[in-house]
Amino acid sequence: MSKELKFYLVTDTHYYSLKELGHSNHCDQKCQNESGAIIDAAFDKFIADDEIDIILIAGDLTNNGERPSHLEFIEKLRRLKDAGKRVYVITATHDYGLRDLNEEHTIDTNSSHVHRDELRGFYNDFGFKDAIAEYDRLSYVAQLAPGFRLLALNDDGNGRSYCGYDEDHLEWILKQIKDAHENGDYIFAMTHHPVLPPTPAYPLVSKRDMLGGYETVPYILADAGLQLVFTGHSHMLNIGSITTEKGNKFWDVNTGSLVGYPTPIRKVTIDSENIHITTEKLDTFDWDFGGKDPQIYLRDHFDELLNGIFDSMAFDFERFVSLSGGFSLERKTAEKFRVPIKIFGKILQKLTLGKAGRLLFVSRKIDKSVKDILLKDLVVELVRNIFAGNEHYSPDTPMYKAITALLERLQPIVKRFAKGNEILSDLPGFVATLIYDESPDIEAVIPIAKRLK
Repeated sequence: MSKELKFYLVTDTHYYSLKELGHSNHCDQKCQNESGAIIDAAFDKFIADDEIDIILIAGDLTNNGERPSHLEFIEKLRRLKDAGKRVYVITATHDYGLRDLNEEHTIDTNSSHVHRDELRGFYNDFGFKDAIAEYDRLSYVAQLAPGFRLLALNDDGNGRSYCGYDEDHLEWILKQIKDAHENGDYIFAMTHHPVLPPTPAYPLVSKRDMLGGYETVPYILADAGLQLVFTGHSHMLNIGSITTEKGNKFWDVNTGSLVGYPTPIRKVTIDSENIHITTEKLDTFDWDFGGKDPQIYLRDHFDELLNGIFDSMAFDFERFVSLSGGFSLERKTAEKFRVPIKIFGKILQKLTLGKAGRLLFVSRKIDKSVKDILLKDLVVELVRNIFAGNEHYSPDTPMYKAITALLERLQPIVKRFAKGNEILSDLPGFVATLIYDESPDIEAVIPIAKRLK
């Protein structure tokens, strides 16, 4: 058994062929046009590291399954292999054009989009070829080093409305975990959709973007002997855990999109005692930043979408619905709250924390250091913090106290409309979980479980 295993992990590369498909005006949290330049810079970083030769990529390799995007992305992966790197990928729902997996039709290799059944052949050299076990839904097991196995799990499900593992797939997964333990190997997984909520709001606003069966699956996996999974899809940075009734702990390391703010790259070392996780980001990439620092450029791109959402909340609801899809807010949910969304959008345009404090008769609880901040700008920052894994406003900060004072004043009014709604029934408590997360999302040291309980 090797003494330790080291690797890089990225996810949601969403590569877009700018050369073949042209400049896109699509507004999204990720940087579509810049994706090639960002990926090249990340791959340069990997190639320059003589110590680490394993790269894991956890799904949504391309923007939307475009054939040119796949072909060009594969060439970039081959550059890693030519430099001596071992690359292991899984695919996800953004990697094929057909979203309904049950529809039968003839594969057209001249189609502008790649069909799901082509993906195994496309990415054969990047994990599949060297698999020691394989499942027919693009899942496999790789022996990364003596004593260490990767469980690479495709979770496409039915292609859109349900992403997860059916009964046969889950049975296969449990068999692979058992086989690894019987052979004395440490096994960990990567799958695309979050297995644990990356933030409390996530399953409430878009449950279908969680791994199907997330309420029970992590407990089943943990009690079977799987301790760790790396996930993506949410574009958020989060490290979360649960403990089963038997006392077994399960960790989900959710990683944001490589081609979005702040270009997160997980660097992982697993030794006999602990799993060490740190997060790095790119200092620059080959692009015209308009005189800005690259990270500021990425941050402003992120904020542009948010500001567009808040402006459209007030003045263009249809545009709001189209933009908010980038943050997994479904039309059905948005329509349900159309009126409060429009009202809130208009309020956000001019209202500061200080003005809000005066309106709600809690101005004495709003510290002067935060009273001039626009609510709109504050919400942008808080959402950005969630995605960047930096929910840092602890209970002793003026900002936390100001937000809590406002929400506690509003709670009796809001509660009238709660009607069992989990968010509205305790709005101050819910928002508190979004603005402060005491558990680290950027780095962590996770103890290796010695045996099942």
